[in-house]
Amino acid sequence: MHSNSFVTREGSRLMHGGKPFRFAGPNIYWLGLDENVGGVDWPTEYRVVNALDTALEMGANVVRSHTLGASHGHPKAIMPEPGVFNEEALRRIDFAIHEAGKRGLKLIIPFVCNWDYYHGGRLTFARWEGSDNAEDFYRLPGCINLFKLHIAAIINRVNTLTGITYKNDPTILAWELGNELNDAPAAWVEEIADYIKGLDGNHLVAHGKQFGLDRDKLAIGSLDILDVHYYPANAEETVADAREVDQAGKVYIQGEYGWPDADLDSFLAAAEGEPTVAGTLFWSLFPHGDNGGYVQHFDGFSVQYPGTAFNGELTSRIGKLREHLFRMRGLDVPGHSIPREPEILSAEGAVRFKGVVGGASYTLERSFEGEGGPWTTVYDRRPADYAESWIDPTRIHTKPAYYRVRAHNVDGAAGGYSAVYRSDPFNP
Repeated sequence: MHSNSFVTREGSRLMHGGKPFRFAGPNIYWLGLDENVGGVDWPTEYRVVNALDTALEMGANVVRSHTLGASHGHPKAIMPEPGVFNEEALRRIDFAIHEAGKRGLKLIIPFVCNWDYYHGGRLTFARWEGSDNAEDFYRLPGCINLFKLHIAAIINRVNTLTGITYKNDPTILAWELGNELNDAPAAWVEEIADYIKGLDGNHLVAHGKQFGLDRDKLAIGSLDILDVHYYPANAEETVADAREVDQAGKVYIQGEYGWPDADLDSFLAAAEGEPTVAGTLFWSLFPHGDNGGYVQHFDGFSVQYPGTAFNGELTSRIGKLREHLFRMRGLDVPGHSIPREPEILSAEGAVRFKGVVGGASYTLERSFEGEGGPWTTVYDRRPADYAESWIDPTRIHTKPAYYRVRAHNVDGAAGGYSAVYRSDPFNP
């Protein structure tokens, strides 16, 4: 259910429900607009829910998502053209925010991106004003006014599923001016932060950059949070920057960090043990796909929990991320949940099924006698690899076959079986 209180700030600490609030979780940048499945499109409800449930299973209490606010210049973006807002795009965002709220997850939402990616960014605004210089996003009055119009449209949006105006929704932890606005002038940051605060007195305002602290923003009164991104994550830099932000009376978060090539044990221990680090968010989480397997993204930082069998080192690191998410929140690391029942999609040729949250391996069984069995094991606790074909090598193609599948968690505990799927005779 929706958490009914906002995250607030007392000096350099976050508070929630009268208690100190620390967080950890993933970036799930594509919740509002995706690029990873057959072109740019809105993600399906299944993928949104699967990702949020995976975040919960990993121990998250906060998710950062670019495209819930930063989405410009594409026909399916929030603002496909200057001053034009896409109601269907906003309805998809309504859904993601509603689902996060139901799970007690808080959201950090940037309004624009520094980079010229599929969902648009500051260069999109500059181009709308006839410039090919991304720096004009900060300088041209037309860009500034249009950006403010975009911000106001989101902050004042009434969620069609909850009836709650975004500015009144405690699911949102903070608005972030933008993703990695590395060279943003201090005067512009102050103007936009003041503007957000003038529209929304409930939510915190964040600003950040890559590879180091944006020190000339520490004195801006309307900024609550300074966000730093490190690739790879670094324990010493994290602690030093967090303490400097603390001295300025602001909140420090690490809104992105690279985990595959970091000294991960040192970084995670440092973040957990340093009270001036309010939160950490790894880059980045990808769910199961609509047609089986995992959604793929090839930037080298993709987390597909609980991992595949391709790389044992990465799978081990993903397990450490889960432990960190709980410990960062001051919680003991719990055992792994029992997976839900998978859904078989087809069994003509290969068997295809939707993966389930926490499924580390799957057992596939077949019967030629009907839904009641007897059952023969085709694959016993096979690792959840997206690239392996689940072909039944003993299939008799001239008679019907019946299949069922169940998932096992990291500890080997099995969930329930899927509904039985009948596959009719066919010519291979």
